Amino acid sequence: MADAQISGDTTELKRFTARVNSAFDRILPLVLSNTHNVKWDDINHPDFPIATFNLVSGQADYTLSEDDNSLDVLNILKVRILNSSSATQYTDIDIITLDDDKAFDALSPNSQDTGIPTRALIKGNSVFFNPKPNYSATSGVKVFFEREPSYFTSSDTTKEPGIPKYSHELLALYPAHDWLLVFKPENTSLISRIEAQIARRENELRDMNDQRHRTHRVMKPNVESCE
Repeated sequence: MADAQISGDTTELKRFTARVNSAFDRILPLVLSNTHNVKWDDINHPDFPIATFNLVSGQADYTLSEDDNSLDVLNILKVRILNSSSATQYTDIDIITLDDDKAFDALSPNSQDTGIPTRALIKGNSVFFNPKPNYSATSGVKVFFEREPSYFTSSDTTKEPGIPKYSHELLALYPAHDWLLVFKPENTSLISRIEAQIARRENELRDMNDQRHRTHRVMKPNVESCE
C-alpha cells in the first residue's frame, strides 16, 4: 500500500484498527492463566485487576462481569473474604472445581448450611460460596482476576500494546496472514514465511510465560520390591 493509504482514509483506518484488535483476541489465550496465578495484565490499564464487593448474609452466589473501568472480566483467579462483619483482614478460602464432592453444595446450597464460607466454586464469572454467609460485610469479598486488553482506537497514534514487546509483531502478522489467504492465496511462499514467523513468536510467548510461572513438581522415589 502507498504511504498514508490507510491513515488518510477514515474507513480503511477503522477497518485496519479492527483487524489489529482482532489479533489482540488471538493472543489472549497465550497470555492468560491456566492456573490461579496472574500471568498478565495490560500495562495500559489505570489500575490493578482486583475488585471488592459486599458480602450479603444468606447470599451464596455473586457475579463479576466487569471491573470498575467497564472492562470485561475474563477469568477469576483467587477469592478472599472477611470472616466477620467487623473483620479488617482478608483471608484466603479454598477454590474448588466442578468435579469436587462439594461442588453441588456450593451451586445449590442447603438453606440450613450457613456460617463463615470456607470454600468457593468459580464458574465462569460467578463465585459460589459454601457454606452461605450468615453475616454481611461491606467490601467483604476481594477477587483477583484477568480482564480484556486495552484495545486500540482509530485515533491512537502513540499507544503501545500492553503485551510483551517480543510479541508485538504478532499484531501485524495475524492480519497480514489473514489478508494474504483471502486476496493472495497463490503466494504460498510468503504465506509460509509468515506462518513460520507466527509460530516462532507464539512459541517465544509460551516459553516466557512458562519461565515466569513454572510448575513446582514433587519428586517421589521409585520404590522397587526386594522380593
